Amino acid sequence: MTGAGNGIAAKFIERGGVDLIGVYNTGYFRVQRLGSLAGMLPILDANELVMRTAEREVLPQVAEIPVVVGVNGVDPLRDMSRFLEGLARIKVSGVHNFPTVAWFDGSFRRSLEATGLGYAHELEMLRTARALDILTVGYAFNAEDTEQLMTEAAPDVFIFHAGITTGGSTGDAGAASLEDTATWSEHHFAIAQAVQPEVILLAHGAAIVDPEGAQYMLDHTRCHGVQLGSGIERMAIERPIEARAAAFKAGRLPAGRT
Repeated sequence: MTGAGNGIAAKFIERGGVDLIGVYNTGYFRVQRLGSLAGMLPILDANELVMRTAEREVLPQVAEIPVVVGVNGVDPLRDMSRFLEGLARIKVSGVHNFPTVAWFDGSFRRSLEATGLGYAHELEMLRTARALDILTVGYAFNAEDTEQLMTEAAPDVFIFHAGITTGGSTGDAGAASLEDTATWSEHHFAIAQAVQPEVILLAHGAAIVDPEGAQYMLDHTRCHGVQLGSGIERMAIERPIEARAAAFKAGRLPAGRT
């Protein structure tokens, strides 16, 4: 599963044979050269952005692969049932709880929960989607949220988010090693499967930056695959575009021409 921040990415990602394409507000920010955490700040309207990107840019370029949209379940200015029905109407196949308050911890997370802006809204969004026969994908970042997600929302796909991807121009250089990424992911996969044995498990984030890292996760955890954001949308274009521009710039006029 990989994100697609625009139509050309979606077109060639599908040609590459992936199983699911995700449309996220972070995808838009990544193709603007901003880090993924921009999607967690009050920059633009996350739900309006993914609806527009899916309908106008991604879906017209995708022939067969199911498209999943990251939905901000904590959106008090929308009727979530109507919004999800609108996504289904434009042929979106699934939804994912992202942006997510699960990414926050400490006193800020406690305050979000205490003031009615907590994770429970995302779980309700996923339950509503399931009732509408929409594929559901669930994110969690810690053991407590993993168990609550699986118990209360029972998503079709569970993804443990191991943290901001390392590498590239906006990656987190202090992200976990590949070994730690696998260890943490496997711990959460075990929690998820203990509640829902048939759930599909995907690994994501931190040190999963290339096909070798993805293979490591397949070899060292029980995951069925990986979800990619920065590893495709950002890293696949940063160096190649730079190198191609430099190669064109290296061209020289014939001798004697000024």
